[in-house]
Amino acid sequence: MTPLPGDYILDASAVLAVLLGEPGHEQVREVLDRCYIHAANLAEAASKLAQAGVPEQEVKAAFSELAIPVDETFTEEQALACVELARKTRSLGLSLGDRICLTVSGWSGSTALTADRRWSQVAGPELKIKVIR
Repeated sequence: MTPLPGDYILDASAVLAVLLGEPGHEQVREVLDRCYIHAANLAEAASKLAQAGVPEQEVKAAFSELAIPVDETFTEEQALACVELARKTRSLGLSLGDRICLTVSGWSGSTALTADRRWSQVAGPELKIKVIR
């Protein structure tokens, strides 16, 4: 897989921090031009906005305005690595989107940006994680 150009891969929580002006959004905005997001994390963030009552057109407009490149690939090999990550992090309660972001981060060499403090407990030499708050 050829990673998208970007030093950082965004977790849904990091994107939501930017869109909602939550704590840590400044850290993401500083590097936004060097970020990308996996389609699964975009779906997770968009779903959270929809659940909060944000109309579909506003959700689409918000992501369009951010202009974050979207990684739409996920190989069988990555899926199996994601399963292994699920075993190792079961006690942390990470979502599938969390594990996809971490897996893609490990494979691409990108730093995963998240607002989820539980990620600081995830260990692995191939993982680079930055918690924004």
